[in-house]
Amino acid sequence: MVFQVKPLSGIAVLDFSRLIPGPFCAKILADLGAKVIKVEDRSFPDYLRFFPPSEKTSPLYSELNQKKKIVFLSLSETAGRKKFEGLVKKSDVVIESFRPGVMDRLGFSWKKLEKINPRLILASITGYGQKGKFSKKAGHDLNYLSMAGLVDPPSISSIQWADLAGGGLFGALQIMTALWQRQKEGKGVHLDVCMTDNMISIGALKRLKMGGETGWSDLLTGKLARYRIYKTSDEKWMALGALEDKFWNRFCDLIGKKEWQSTAGSYADSSPDIHRELEKIFASKKSDEWEADANQNDICLTPVR
Repeated sequence: MVFQVKPLSGIAVLDFSRLIPGPFCAKILADLGAKVIKVEDRSFPDYLRFFPPSEKTSPLYSELNQKKKIVFLSLSETAGRKKFEGLVKKSDVVIESFRPGVMDRLGFSWKKLEKINPRLILASITGYGQKGKFSKKAGHDLNYLSMAGLVDPPSISSIQWADLAGGGLFGALQIMTALWQRQKEGKGVHLDVCMTDNMISIGALKRLKMGGETGWSDLLTGKLARYRIYKTSDEKWMALGALEDKFWNRFCDLIGKKEWQSTAGSYADSSPDIHRELEKIFASKKSDEWEADANQNDICLTPVR
């Protein structure tokens, strides 16, 4: 993100979270100019530090926290609690990602934090929200995606979408909205950032019908020959994303298959015969040859890096 003036310059954020969602949320705010202090309890540091493949500090931990000042303290000690209170007083935002009730047990409930700093915005990022029958259940990215209807068995995504989007991106959006609201009303707020709920709102798009019995999920998960990944002769892969007719028809021109062209979204390329033949066509050339074709034609064709 490039800004001449960082929009969150002057905003102080206390990142009291662990793993991916909260730290990624705080990283977004740091990229936008906020000054972020990451607080780790000496007894329970962020265990993302120790994730493989590194024997020291993991690359993922370093990436998420590179723009933050790291402060160690112990909330079980008077000195540590006083230091944390001092940091809260000077902060605009606190991000935490414990299960509901943990902040209360640590002695820093929302009521306590609000008394320390009435203008504070507390963002509590959880899997299932602050209230409800699942609120205190343990979970991770895969659980939140499955509850939101975004898992297609038996496949598992290699990207933690609930952590990054449901927690990090939605959390940053809610925080920035709360900062805007505070500017008008002058008081802070406790934000309930529920990853499952946020992913359900994204999942609603997956379930929308485009007409008849064909849904977006059908069009975007390999049913169409025009929207798939294909292996080349040198055992590499190309991603064809020619969803609109204009791109698909140009691609058909390129490979000499005018009979496959379609009009008005007929999507005739759902035929298994076209799938099989197109697999053979891609397998007839090397990836750099396909990439050269892609560079010369506007057809939504890219190499898989």
